[in-house]
Amino acid sequence: MFADAPPQTLPLAILGGTFDPVHWGHVRIASETAAALRLPEVRLMPSQVPVHRAAPGATGDQRLAMLKLAVAGAPGLSVDDRELTRDTPSYTALTLASLRAEFPQRPLLWLIGIDAFMHINHWYQWPRLFELAHFVVLNRPGFAVSQALSPALNEVWQGRLTQSAGALTQTKHGHIFLHTVTPQMISATAIRNTIAAGASDNSLVSLLPRPVLAYIRAHQLYRAA
Repeated sequence: MFADAPPQTLPLAILGGTFDPVHWGHVRIASETAAALRLPEVRLMPSQVPVHRAAPGATGDQRLAMLKLAVAGAPGLSVDDRELTRDTPSYTALTLASLRAEFPQRPLLWLIGIDAFMHINHWYQWPRLFELAHFVVLNRPGFAVSQALSPALNEVWQGRLTQSAGALTQTKHGHIFLHTVTPQMISATAIRNTIAAGASDNSLVSLLPRPVLAYIRAHQLYRAA
């Protein structure tokens, strides 16, 4: 699809998160979305100082190392550490502005879960977000999004929603696209609790990549205090 396109114009998708730790759910969502939307590149971006959640249990360097292990060899997946190099809270508006300055011609696609999107109107400089990127909302099967949004956000939703995945690559920003993904019954919180409870490796390998698990064991992460 993009064989003849100059590299500086290729769409770039970003999946942000705490990744504490990264698990198979993160990797599968990124890979599945890339395949479904025919995206050449998805970057997983760990946050430094989360704005809307508790501080992570692992350090930024540790979460970055685990992410690199998780995506090693995965086609089209890479890691972007720009939020870890900032001392400020991980505001999406600032991150997208940084990406836009670096890639002025590339369509930017911010991948976001439906639960997070439902509160995006409380984010820092939230109207500006759509001037910087498209938003691919990752939805659960059968969930009626428009009925769950606030009136103000529903107005934005109705005005920017596109049914065409192609629209995300024909313009650089401004659209909302609803993409239903396979539910991932994995959570980082549950993994941390399972490790703290003394779970064996055999009970964890279905939840996170083996190299990530080996890193967690080697650095004694998430153990009970």
